[in-house]
Amino acid sequence: MKRFSPTLNDLSGRRFGHLVVIGRSEKRGNRGARTVPLWECICDCGNITYKATDALTNSDISMCNECAGKYASQKMRENAGFVEGTQISKLKYNSNLSTNSSGVRGVYYDRRSGKWRARLRFKGKLMDFGSYFSIDDAIKARKKAEESFFMEFLEIHKTK
Repeated sequence: MKRFSPTLNDLSGRRFGHLVVIGRSEKRGNRGARTVPLWECICDCGNITYKATDALTNSDISMCNECAGKYASQKMRENAGFVEGTQISKLKYNSNLSTNSSGVRGVYYDRRSGKWRARLRFKGKLMDFGSYFSIDDAIKARKKAEESFFMEFLEIHKTK
């Protein structure tokens, strides 16, 4: 019994999401028990990728694998409440990790120096606000840094 195989329309030169189809390739992709022809495509980032026709029409995957990974990571960060590299919910609800020994987020005892340190992660960057013999001084430095960085940021993004 001969299988009927309709001729595919030529998609060369057409844009789908981040991809422009270069032409039909000799490669085939798996779809369950069958294989389907793949199109050679160039992504906006310059990478060459191979996609089946059904994958081209799905905007969530109409990009190379590298861009798809970045896109998925960006969406997860947005869904987790990240803005400019900072998770707003962590600013608003300043809870401690279970491993925190000082009782204050961003203040910890540095065994090597024998001092308390005050640090803060903001917009994806770790900032150090000094070492102190007194835990109270380290807490003051951390609180001052929070007021300086967080309050303005929360005002701008209209969350409190």
